[in-house]
Amino acid sequence: MKIIKRSKKTPKEYKFSIDHNPYEILSYNNTSLFGKAVVFPLFHYEGERQYLDLINPLLEKGYHLIIVKFLAKGDRVLFFNYYANVLSKLLNEMIQHKIIKNESIIFFGFGVGALLASYMQKSKLKGITKFILVSPVNRYKDEFMISREISSFKTPTYIFYGQNDSVTNIETRFAIFESGKNNPKVKFISYPICGHFLFYEGNLSLSVEEKYHKDDYDLFIGENRQSYIPDDARYNDKFYEHVFKILEDKPLPKRIALLTDVFPLFVNGVSTVVNLLKEELNKLGYETFIVALWDKKEPYDKLPIDYIPITGSRVHFVKGAKELHLLKSFSFQKNAKMLSLFGFDYLHLHTEYSMSQTALLLAKYTGINMVYTYHTLWKLYYEQKFGKLAGDVTYKAAKDLLFSRVYKECPTIIVPSLKSYEILKEDSSAKDIRIIPSSVDPERFKLTREDYEEIKLLKEKYQLKDKKVLGYIGRVSIEKNIEETLNNIAEIKDEIPNIIFMIVGAGDATKLLKKMVKKLKIENEVIFVGEVENHKLKYYYSLFDVFVTASNFETQGLTYFEAANCGTLILAKKDKAIEGVFEDGVNAYIYEDFYQWVERIEKSLFKNNKKITDAAKLTMKQFYPDKWAKKISNIYQELNPTKKK
Repeated sequence: MKIIKRSKKTPKEYKFSIDHNPYEILSYNNTSLFGKAVVFPLFHYEGERQYLDLINPLLEKGYHLIIVKFLAKGDRVLFFNYYANVLSKLLNEMIQHKIIKNESIIFFGFGVGALLASYMQKSKLKGITKFILVSPVNRYKDEFMISREISSFKTPTYIFYGQNDSVTNIETRFAIFESGKNNPKVKFISYPICGHFLFYEGNLSLSVEEKYHKDDYDLFIGENRQSYIPDDARYNDKFYEHVFKILEDKPLPKRIALLTDVFPLFVNGVSTVVNLLKEELNKLGYETFIVALWDKKEPYDKLPIDYIPITGSRVHFVKGAKELHLLKSFSFQKNAKMLSLFGFDYLHLHTEYSMSQTALLLAKYTGINMVYTYHTLWKLYYEQKFGKLAGDVTYKAAKDLLFSRVYKECPTIIVPSLKSYEILKEDSSAKDIRIIPSSVDPERFKLTREDYEEIKLLKEKYQLKDKKVLGYIGRVSIEKNIEETLNNIAEIKDEIPNIIFMIVGAGDATKLLKKMVKKLKIENEVIFVGEVENHKLKYYYSLFDVFVTASNFETQGLTYFEAANCGTLILAKKDKAIEGVFEDGVNAYIYEDFYQWVERIEKSLFKNNKKITDAAKLTMKQFYPDKWAKKISNIYQELNPTKKK
């Protein structure tokens, strides 16, 4: 993103009189070779800096740009049909005076100017080929014809909004969308947070953030609804990429929304999968956004550019359990209406909770057939978390209220394993369930020279020299069955006195497990590392002689995939989630009881297992991210055949 450099281009100035009223016209780049005249109708033109910021990239690229000035700031805008007639006459004058020379005419309007430009759809003027309308509204609301006329537009029209549009409220914007969504000539495009063409930094970004939290999506930039643009504003490159594609007659990328409750800065299995899918879909040529709940208290400047934040508030199920500090939002309709304006082509849901309700409404408003990925075995989760009786009651309530509707209304459901398939098939009426294992990016686990230095420092920090290191990485919760491994460690610690078990991760079971370690008298054999940043996980996998897990709760076991990509030997409890992927003695060690665990620990620690770890790495090739993303994108296109790439 580059700091804005204001154009110093000098326009040619013209004045024409229509109906005895003088109109000023500025013509930039009169010798343009593009064969296109971009017309910018300008109401309220005092404050030249603002519109120059908007059009400056077009000037720098050399487009023939024509600014038509109408009313001074503060004048009331009435009678758009009259001004559209005036604009037609002015353009005819420009053609006659050869200001426009055999060029196709493209209208590029902002705010009230965009609304006026839309009236030119009825013009009999020849050569009009496109309309680019940025926030097309009349702020006085005397007339709002676009919402009634847009369904009949016959010239390609591209309507841009910002998520927090500074000109009109969400209901008005949604009325425009509802009228135009079935017109193939109309395309809606929005961008996250603020502004269409600019990003804001410094003091203004703080002001934007404050208003975003206070007013949700009906945001006015600056004070008194005036749009002040600071010197440190930056261009929204994506906006201009789209504008230039439109001007150059190139197809726009298909837009995908990945909808989740997991806000961007939180790291768990779902967020890892969703982030990787976003990256791989972008490589396939899509424009992918993660639509995520966003904590009001999180700093705005930390928000990634390709996230669409849905304001949420925290709900704490268990005090001190970070992974249960979920976000909630009940503004389902408002959120769905706002998201409709983004012009998504495909929708992919990754949650059953708060965002699922918004997503189902969004699918209804847009007519898009949504894909849903089943990430969590909720029935088992509730039983493990609350006990069999309370868990069954809680699960049934959640299923009746939320899950069943998702299963019913999403035409295709993706599950990552046979285990997930069988559980969902038995527990729902879903008809089209497809097994597509999620992927892990192998590039994340390649070690550089600097990485080896970090690993060396960690070995010194935890005093691991001459130790046999077992390790677990993941959520530290009851359902992960870490206590079984602790009991096993207590049984063999005298046989292998230099054994260490490292637990990497955070969760609500941490305190319970620490008490258990003390009771078993294995404090010297167990290290609680705590939560680790995602990019540092490869250091810990590399510290382990064996990655050990006793979980029977996995839907797929992404940490197993991570360990395999790191070249770390895997010792896992037998589970359908990994059936057909990891095979005992071939690319991992699999056990069913304590005696098998002991036998395989001995092989793991005192035998050369390079063939097994090499085989595990080879197995991972069939789950590479590019193949995985391609399979999923094929489903998007299959469900929405009119929106194929």
